[in-house]
Amino acid sequence: MTYEEFIARKAVHATPQGFEPDSALLRPHGLFDWQSDVVGRCVERGRSAIFADCGMGKTPMQLAWSEQVACHTAAPVLILAPLAVSQQTRREGEKFGVPVKVCRSQDDVVAGINITNYEILDRFDTSGFAGVVLDESSILKSFMGKTKRAITDAFAETPYRLSCTATPSPNDLMELLNQADFLGIMHSNEALSEWFIADQSSSGTYRLKGHAEGDFWRWVASWAVALTKPSDIGYPDDGYRLPALDERDVLVDVDLTEGRTDKLFRDVETSATAFNREKRRTLNDRCAECARIARNADGPVAIWCYLNAEADELRRIIPDAVDVRGSDSPEHKEQAAMDFADGKIPVLVSKPSIFGFGMNFQGCHETIFCGLDYSYESYYQAVRRFYRFGQRHDVTVWRVLGKTEENIMRTINRKALMRDAMDSSIVDAMRKPDVSRPRFSVKGHVSGLLVPEWVA
Repeated sequence: MTYEEFIARKAVHATPQGFEPDSALLRPHGLFDWQSDVVGRCVERGRSAIFADCGMGKTPMQLAWSEQVACHTAAPVLILAPLAVSQQTRREGEKFGVPVKVCRSQDDVVAGINITNYEILDRFDTSGFAGVVLDESSILKSFMGKTKRAITDAFAETPYRLSCTATPSPNDLMELLNQADFLGIMHSNEALSEWFIADQSSSGTYRLKGHAEGDFWRWVASWAVALTKPSDIGYPDDGYRLPALDERDVLVDVDLTEGRTDKLFRDVETSATAFNREKRRTLNDRCAECARIARNADGPVAIWCYLNAEADELRRIIPDAVDVRGSDSPEHKEQAAMDFADGKIPVLVSKPSIFGFGMNFQGCHETIFCGLDYSYESYYQAVRRFYRFGQRHDVTVWRVLGKTEENIMRTINRKALMRDAMDSSIVDAMRKPDVSRPRFSVKGHVSGLLVPEWVA
């Protein structure tokens, strides 16, 4: 036995549990060759993840995967999606000739592809589905969270599973373990003991063991596909070059003498638990600045806020703005999302937690953040509603903050660099030869996903 063979036998990999993809089902729906390769690999694996950047076509790939499973098993497939995404996915299905049934309960389920919202999963009998797709699967973020556990348990016996997101958390690799747990590849606690060690500098957190880093990313690459552009898997980037992104910071003055006690200037708190208090000090000034920018926008504009009080003020000073918040009915949220996507709403005011995931808003190329929070994923996803492949204009992102909130901005920028490093790690692992990863072909050519260029 050679040393290389010995190392290959020691490596941990996900075992394929899928079936041979039907190439006749991949081509008719307008998939690019590289998208067909991604779908084909995920079908062959049976349980896998797609970490593809916004605008890379996760929706048609999800539909193609679901159709493969539904036809192979003659049983229904369920797609779980964020609120307001279901109708948009149904539209995408019509465009590609794939029927998608929007369901509110088990009574609505039909043979083929069904879609519903995460919020109403309890209305369904999950035992009857042959396959499940998690759209924006970063909902599995919490390591021991109630939502993660409920979804994982609900589909523990589902034969075929696919999780899709653009942003596994760059500062919390535990989310990747949750993805693997949901897919039935390895329990989170097993993966934790295999590759991680307690971080002594931060109580309750873990970090990759230094010597295990390469093996960990090879393991992730055995069940996940990560790509920011087609060239990551050996294809030309034609049609997948983004326009310019212009992030402009507007800092509002803050009175540091307001609220002081026995000091010349008050202490500024921008911790994750105290920053809302600081945001309220600049609320009116920030909202006024957002309204000024919106009035000068070239086309529709979306304003993201984090406090209901911000939304109240924005609606007061921008008469034609439509405000959508968590207390609104699901029907109102869905209709507002579709109306904004269709250009019927000039100014949309909402929170990233409502419309920041899964929506396609390429008809808008200017957006405003009325402040920020510490979640890089929330910020990234909200920006990517507009700055995504298919956007024809340069995109301008305004970040309106009080001067005492600059630490939040620095945190967001630091996490952006961490995400880039994570993407590179998975992509590099995918490109390396691995004897345990079989080749597959679609219409006669070997996929660049599973075999490095020098082998193909």
